Amino acid sequence: MMLSTKVRQAEASRFAWLVVLVLLPVCGSQSIKVPSSYAPYNSKDGSFACEFPEGWESKGGGKNGPVWAKSSSGSALIDVKASPTGSLMSDAMGGSRVADDTLPQFEPVHMIHAEFMEIAAEEFDNYTEIAGSPIVMDCPLGPARLSEFTATTTFGGATHGYRATIIGRDKGITVYCTCSEADWSTAKPVFDKTLASFMRGEAE
Repeated sequence: MMLSTKVRQAEASRFAWLVVLVLLPVCGSQSIKVPSSYAPYNSKDGSFACEFPEGWESKGGGKNGPVWAKSSSGSALIDVKASPTGSLMSDAMGGSRVADDTLPQFEPVHMIHAEFMEIAAEEFDNYTEIAGSPIVMDCPLGPARLSEFTATTTFGGATHGYRATIIGRDKGITVYCTCSEADWSTAKPVFDKTLASFMRGEAE
């Protein structure tokens, strides 16, 4: 009888710890800080500059090697990577020599963005682009395309985001803006603001 009681107590204790472990990520999650202003960010090699939300944790690096930048708050993340790949692909497809009356779907940036979808599908589980994607994105840095997408996390949570491809003068820029599905309405205006701000930077 005593053994049975101890077993029940042990099982109860184990269940209590399980509940704590399951709820801990939820209880510890932070809400997205809605910015009242934005701060300029300039990549060290000058391949891009943009405006990140004030109050978010922002950092970046690279000059001779991989160039990157990130800004995050709560579940929201703006992840920027710059490399010669996109620019070289664009040059091989005609780049600036493409006729002005070329249909958007036949412009180099559009085709490059479509090819990069395979990379996105490898990085995100159940990657699915929203109907109507991609769209032409008005960007001072260069030709750009934008896709809205949904995906799932490793633990089955829902992710919502943007995937952008921008062709700069010397490098191609890939931007992922992601957050939890529950935070999309809060994060979307912030993502829109940052994406619209991309322009050529100044090398340090």
